[in-house]
Amino acid sequence: MTILLGMSAIGFEKITRETTITAFLIALFPPMIGGAFYFLSGNHRCRGSFIRIHRGTRKVYYIFPGQKELHILDWDQLEALAGYIPIISGSINTSRHPLYLVGIDHAMKPPTEICLCCGNLGIYDGDRSAKSLWSYLQHFMANGPDGLPEPPPLPARMTRKQATLRHFQEWKSALNNSLSSRRGKRWAPIRLPVRVFWLFWHIFPQCLAEFIQYNVPYTQFPREIDELCGFVQKRKTIIRVNGKRVDG
Repeated sequence: MTILLGMSAIGFEKITRETTITAFLIALFPPMIGGAFYFLSGNHRCRGSFIRIHRGTRKVYYIFPGQKELHILDWDQLEALAGYIPIISGSINTSRHPLYLVGIDHAMKPPTEICLCCGNLGIYDGDRSAKSLWSYLQHFMANGPDGLPEPPPLPARMTRKQATLRHFQEWKSALNNSLSSRRGKRWAPIRLPVRVFWLFWHIFPQCLAEFIQYNVPYTQFPREIDELCGFVQKRKTIIRVNGKRVDG
């Protein structure tokens, strides 16, 4: 698509072999740079990590992506703040406001300040997302799950095709919902080009990322931390009678 736009700007009647090769090389340059950053950053080995908070020990456990060192922070000595990450592009300027948890890892020599970034985005609601998440965590550490909404069940693992098309299906569903109302149909001539632009600008790269990252694992915690935080599935006792398995 980039090549076609460039050729149409030049004029198809003025296209030569040299301009075609140049346009092709220019179009390949951004993917090559992106691929280099992808491998150099280590994203092909680890797609991210999780923050684990244990109410009994009042500790926060974390391993940075691509590393193996376990960092343990004291919950009662944490400082929380809403971050500000500007996102500037050629056409869209916005910002993220994730919740940051800052504490001291006293096991390191010397003791070192650690800053953990939570996964909330806060793109549309500013710092309210970070404040809401911090209030939720404080309530849980003080009172447990009482009074808090139950988290949704973990979804079953999708196939690679389902994971790749997930963002496109969400975009398609939002488009259909918009066109199902009179107001949506009235504004369709204006909103439809914007949605199509968003499809090529944001949705397709997200789909490609899901395809590439499908089998890339998250950071693994030590088994004792998995057991402490309840992430180790208990093995079911197998009963056999005369060599035949009996389901309990």
